[in-house]
Amino acid sequence: MSRYSEEHFRLRPSVSFVPLPQKGTYQFFLSDIRQSFNLAFADSTYIEILSKLDGSMPFRGMEEAYGLSGQQLAGLERLFDVLVERCAVEDWRTVAPRASDPFRRVKTFIASYIPYHAVEAVWERLSESHMVVIGAGGVGSWVVSMLAQMGIKNFTLLDDDVVKPHNLNRSLFTKGDMGTLKVQALERMLSERRKDYYAVRPVTEKLESSERLLSLLKDGLPPPRTVLINCADFPSVAHTSAIVNEAAFALNLPYIIAGGYNMHLSLVGPTIIPGETPCFHCISHGMDQLKLAEIEGAERIVKEHRNLGNLAPLAAISASFVANECLKLLLALPNLKPTMIGKRGEFNFFTKKLVLEEYKMWDECPYCARRRKHGHNYRFTC
Repeated sequence: MSRYSEEHFRLRPSVSFVPLPQKGTYQFFLSDIRQSFNLAFADSTYIEILSKLDGSMPFRGMEEAYGLSGQQLAGLERLFDVLVERCAVEDWRTVAPRASDPFRRVKTFIASYIPYHAVEAVWERLSESHMVVIGAGGVGSWVVSMLAQMGIKNFTLLDDDVVKPHNLNRSLFTKGDMGTLKVQALERMLSERRKDYYAVRPVTEKLESSERLLSLLKDGLPPPRTVLINCADFPSVAHTSAIVNEAAFALNLPYIIAGGYNMHLSLVGPTIIPGETPCFHCISHGMDQLKLAEIEGAERIVKEHRNLGNLAPLAAISASFVANECLKLLLALPNLKPTMIGKRGEFNFFTKKLVLEEYKMWDECPYCARRRKHGHNYRFTC
């Protein structure tokens, strides 16, 4: 008996089965991810089966319905092995319960990269992941909202500031949040969005030391699906990122420097996996080398109390990169690597262009060199 005997296969709704000029060759076009693959069929019976594949017939019924020989049936099973692995088909009965699922669109998105039978297990692990968001302001509030909308349940939010009038132009806070601690306002926002779904731990502190961050992380930390996200820029992004780097290496956790906004630029930060990718210090060293070349022979002007312009879309663009990177980290798929590993970017408001700077691991990095020497590698599993 075939392992697919009870499966009611159909082409996924986003997949087109299209004949190509070469006889017997067909394209499977996965429109949701704009990818395709071609298969050539020597037996036209398989083409007929796929053309009528709508989930109404179980696999075991195809032998009689199409008069398949034992050899043809074995070939059909091998064909479905390929189509399942490439996310072109799904069992209708397996996916039918998603019709009433509030996160059905997220699961459908995931199903473009993971075979239908694995989606629910991956989704459960994804939703139970733990996001530690440091800084709950212009970028941080958007990051929390986007990750929550993906279905991630568990958040630790670290910020000691309250919502002020000038925060409202670029964050998700409202007039009713003014005077409320930002972390508490975000906790309330998530609760109102989906009651009793999210677990939020608000920490009303400023990020000041790696020791304190380590203490907070070790308290109830559910490894390995924890991601640190640095959205804190006081006293500087470099200062807070150095603290996060220290804690991330100590606990072997991935982290993302969220970036931010600077006048007409959305700054897109790097994604860092300890021991496997350039870390904050590697990238800082690379940036220093670039700056030395750029400012050679130029006079640097220092202006105190700068007041830079900003827009909500600039913050949201940076946050969207963070949310996408988190999803890629958590899925941990070989065909869906995080985009911002070893990269730092700027999205230009005027030109609509994203410019990426690429960095390599620094041979003398005090963190990465030590990790390589002792053979410690990070393995993020979902």
